[in-house]
Amino acid sequence: MRVVFVAIGWENISLQAISAMLQKSGHETHLVYDQALFDDKNYLSIPWLARLLDQKDLVIQRIIELEPDLLGFSVQTIQFQEMRALAAAVKRHYKVPVIFGGIHPHSAPEQVLLPEDAAVDIICLGEGDQAIVELCDSMQAGRIDYGIKNLWFRLQDGTIIKNPQRPLISDLDQLPTIDKELFAPHYPMKYSYLSCPSRGCPFDCSYCSLSFLGQEATKMGCPRVRERSVDSLIAELKEHVARYQPAWVDFRQPVMSASEKWTVKFCRRYQEEIGLPFRCFSHPLLITPAAVKALHQAGCYAIQIGIECWDEQVRRVVINRRETNQQITAAARILEEEGQPYAFDYILGLPRLPRSLPGGGEAPLSEEETYQSFARELMGFAQFIAPLKHCYRIAPFMIQYMPGTDLIEHGLRAGDLCNREVQRLQQGLHDNYMASGSMAMNPQRLRLLNGYRVMLRLMSFLSPWAKRKLLQWKAYKIFWMAPFKLLISLLDLMIAVRDKDATTYAKNYWWWFRKRFDSNYHLHYFKKRKKLANLPGEIFALPKSGRLGQKTGQGWERNQ
Repeated sequence: MRVVFVAIGWENISLQAISAMLQKSGHETHLVYDQALFDDKNYLSIPWLARLLDQKDLVIQRIIELEPDLLGFSVQTIQFQEMRALAAAVKRHYKVPVIFGGIHPHSAPEQVLLPEDAAVDIICLGEGDQAIVELCDSMQAGRIDYGIKNLWFRLQDGTIIKNPQRPLISDLDQLPTIDKELFAPHYPMKYSYLSCPSRGCPFDCSYCSLSFLGQEATKMGCPRVRERSVDSLIAELKEHVARYQPAWVDFRQPVMSASEKWTVKFCRRYQEEIGLPFRCFSHPLLITPAAVKALHQAGCYAIQIGIECWDEQVRRVVINRRETNQQITAAARILEEEGQPYAFDYILGLPRLPRSLPGGGEAPLSEEETYQSFARELMGFAQFIAPLKHCYRIAPFMIQYMPGTDLIEHGLRAGDLCNREVQRLQQGLHDNYMASGSMAMNPQRLRLLNGYRVMLRLMSFLSPWAKRKLLQWKAYKIFWMAPFKLLISLLDLMIAVRDKDATTYAKNYWWWFRKRFDSNYHLHYFKKRKKLANLPGEIFALPKSGRLGQKTGQGWERNQ
């Protein structure tokens, strides 16, 4: 079986893990990668440049050239519309089953696998490591197994087969080493190496898609967090650092580890056997003197921590974060005393708690009351960060509601969301949190929050003295009279010049830009584009090891 994966905008460890499983089972894997320059649904969005450098026709052409037996996408919510359109375009010229996996199909399966929509044939809920191998094995044998756990199927008559989920993989060390070679031709791994030390998260934040995955894990009797052993992670790093020679390592997981013991043990081994600078993510309640000391000594150049909200009641009730401001302050003190650089993430525009009515019931706050609540919260947070020396970056993001999360109910309760907007976000039609997020629904509120966004961004560059003066003199008020997009772009440019992770992203962009004009690259910008409209209307790829079915013009569903 030949499986072709499609990725847009960033490296994907899930696809690397599934590719390794498929190869272990004797299947062939390929990747077609579109960086979507200047429209990567991540940091940069410059529409006219994105249109100039668009290469979707080359992506479709390359997929068809590879003649896949199965076409797979790992889909984030912000990518859903783009990936669905790409799958539909491929199937206009090439009859191939399409499977969507990733967080969006899992969180909004009914909106992804529609009876009347032929773009997507299969979706994977939960982990796909085992399910996709079983699917490919059955296809290679000549008869698709429609009873595979974790998979939903759309049949030609519109019937949807919904199979139950299987228990989560408990021992991650038994999985093969991720297939980094899948992305190697498309991603400059010499600049940084992406690694994932665990699956799941110990916390249950209402805004995060991992929250309902954790709730499902608990219902199935599975642990919320499954950590790889230190030996397994060190072995992966040794192998791939030797091969790709990256400048630093990016541990991309909501928290590096839920265990202080694991963190200390890993950092000692890492310092001795790897020795590269690295970045990781953590949580205020996991910041302990022993863990921070171990991370700092091992070469951690940044710990990224989500604060998200300074209003304790909103933080506790709306986003289900139980730490207090006192505990956050204590965590910052530990980081400051160790001299460990760190960054704070923050969500702008979280729903406010409704007002209780005298006769019972509740009512949403007025717009003026909401503005006042935002001001108290954000100025309180600014006062907190003003004296900090080692907090090198404040990253304020606009709220982006995610399908399936409890935050949606709070948005409806506060009057910030309506049912129509819930449908739109399930269809992936809300903006990226790096841009306007879900706040695009309310331009006046967006303008207010953008002023605070500029203020917090600017405080990333100021000394404690300068931050105090900014607040004391109320100089931040000028930001509401300035062009937000220009100021934010300038501050982001300054971050790209200063910070290692942002500098790496800039280097990556230059690498990707040059790759477009490399004649040896199969998505070369000036490659001769075939006229897809003139291709035969019925192209069907047969499995390399046997015939799946006759070319009947009835799509991919054969030999049932």
